[in-house]
Amino acid sequence: MARRFINAVTVTGADDSIRPEELVSIEADFPFVEFGILLSKKQQGSKRFPSRQWLEELYTLWRQEKLTLSGHICGKWVRELCLGNPDFFHEFGYIETMFQRLQLNFHAEHHPFDAERLSKIFRQWSACRSIIFQMDGTNPKIFHSMYGRWNIYVFPLYDLSGGAGLLPDKWPKQTNIYSGYAGGLSPRNLEKQLEKISAVAPGLIWIDAETLLRSKKDRLFDLEKVRQFLKIAKPWTLNIPLDNVK
Repeated sequence: MARRFINAVTVTGADDSIRPEELVSIEADFPFVEFGILLSKKQQGSKRFPSRQWLEELYTLWRQEKLTLSGHICGKWVRELCLGNPDFFHEFGYIETMFQRLQLNFHAEHHPFDAERLSKIFRQWSACRSIIFQMDGTNPKIFHSMYGRWNIYVFPLYDLSGGAGLLPDKWPKQTNIYSGYAGGLSPRNLEKQLEKISAVAPGLIWIDAETLLRSKKDRLFDLEKVRQFLKIAKPWTLNIPLDNVK
């Protein structure tokens, strides 16, 4: 019998290959879903990274429907942010308000950081949204500096594939922090992998999938695969809203 220990399932990579309004019926059927939106200055408008126009349409839709959204910041914006320069906010302005959580994607690259300046930014952020760190083995010092030295609540997303969509040899053991698990999850393997994650995660978690929810040689955010994935995850979920998790 499935153990209910997941309060959110993030499906990442919605882009211009679909219409934003197609997400509404999915959330209606699976209220535990969160849509992870990839954000990059350089890649905006390419596959997985929606265009500015698409994001503005999503923002309008969010104001009407209140979709659950997280912004996954990548590339130059993350590098600048780690040094205390929040160019992401200057670029996005009002649009960033639709993201309930913000995630820093490091993609297995080392990032220099200015701990004091970064902590000041995160203190402002954490007043109204959660902050997620992609934990891929390359930048643990940033996470431990924010969480330990500066006492800022940040949440780890264990993704040992660095965003490449590969299953790990074994899943990291959860500490006493609300955590996420990602890397190679798909409709084909989710049931088996949740059993493995359940064995190392005694507390509440969320899961995240991206690469294996796509089709047509990575050009399509496949809504049918998304629905299959969410249907398999549903017996493992419980009703604890993201804004209730601290």
